[in-house]
Amino acid sequence: MSDKSVVIIGAGMAGLSAAYDLKRAGWHVTVLEARSRVGGRVYSLRDFSNGLVAEGGGEYIDEHHTRMIALAKQFNLSLGKVGSWQGQNGDWGAYENKAGRLTDESLWGINLETEFEKMWSALAELGKQVADPSNPVDGLNARELDAKNSLEWINTQDAHPLARKMFVNHIRSEFTCEPENFSLLDLARNAALYYSDPSSWPAAYRIIGGNDLLPRAIASQIPDLHLNAVVTSINIQPEQVTVTYKHVDSFHTIRASHAILAVPLTVARMIDFNSSLPAAHQKLVNEISYGAVTKVMIEYRKRFWLEKGWNGRLSTDLPIVYTWDATNHLEGHHGILTAYTGGMPGAELSRLSDEERTKIAVSVIEKLFPGSSELIVHTATIAWVNEPFTRCSYMAYAPNEVTTHWKALFTPAGRLQFAGEHATVIQGFMEGAVESGQRAAKNIIMSAQE
Repeated sequence: MSDKSVVIIGAGMAGLSAAYDLKRAGWHVTVLEARSRVGGRVYSLRDFSNGLVAEGGGEYIDEHHTRMIALAKQFNLSLGKVGSWQGQNGDWGAYENKAGRLTDESLWGINLETEFEKMWSALAELGKQVADPSNPVDGLNARELDAKNSLEWINTQDAHPLARKMFVNHIRSEFTCEPENFSLLDLARNAALYYSDPSSWPAAYRIIGGNDLLPRAIASQIPDLHLNAVVTSINIQPEQVTVTYKHVDSFHTIRASHAILAVPLTVARMIDFNSSLPAAHQKLVNEISYGAVTKVMIEYRKRFWLEKGWNGRLSTDLPIVYTWDATNHLEGHHGILTAYTGGMPGAELSRLSDEERTKIAVSVIEKLFPGSSELIVHTATIAWVNEPFTRCSYMAYAPNEVTTHWKALFTPAGRLQFAGEHATVIQGFMEGAVESGQRAAKNIIMSAQE
């Protein structure tokens, strides 16, 4: 151990970003990753034909995600533009045995898109109740908002019932939980961050060739990175941190002057902290809520949806919740639709086998577009709650959890820093994971200068 040594648990975007900055600053960095690959929840699937790639995990890089864009540029990775993930022209709905464009008044009896826009306008107003999204817990009505759930708010809105149903699906898709299990304070915080202008949707991108090309590129710059290294014990001491991990059948112990915990807290619950975590941090690890999500990716030999005047984006009351075109940033005849299912429907699909889950997704699309299943070339699926070193989608604050846990998330536990998509203002995004890793690295570098 040297005074400038750090052990990092987790080689996702947070851990790798921290490792990259620390190494460039002259620190000795050891990264321990339980999986046989780097990237964590950034996981690109390449078993499709014609070189097509679909994102099994983190997918969208918004145009204001400056850290992700800068890293992609630094490693000479190209970005493909996909349009806004929040909403686009040509979006469809499938509700109450009807399916078609949201603007089709002859189908819905209303302009469903206009009704849905009322929800976004109301969300922008809700966001005004959080003056500082980076510090939501000190607002005057923070505890009152945090005690409420988001479904209570949805049900009070003056929009068509179908538009309110669509917003429930938005909660399931963006936050991967049920709105009754999602803190209204965190919905308001996200509204202040992203939805202050209901008429403006930022463009988004994917890395051409797969988003996980970025963590792979960063990992290539970290010489002391151990795969299949399952951390079992962390002991935070006044002058060092001791980390024990299992590799194959043997245990190894590392001592470093600092450590960064860059794994989901669902996984941190499996680690013995030897009673060394401060009480607030141990409570955080034990209690914080996470969502559930599955993806089913279906490759078709032709993009039949374009022939239907559909862009591939669908919000539905059927079991798959949401779909989009996973290849709309690429040219080509073949295309991939992703069925993205969060919240309770995602948890239900997670309990099924891969084959059963895929069958449901295929059957829903076949019901809406008869004959589409005959065009299938290949399928793939992932249920993140079933992944042993993830066990969740990403963090989703339940009522009363923001005011309880926010400050602990951003406070070092002695010589242990927290990083990950949960430990950032930009929660739930790859950008947030990078921000948290860079901040943890900066904190450690600055502490050595004091």
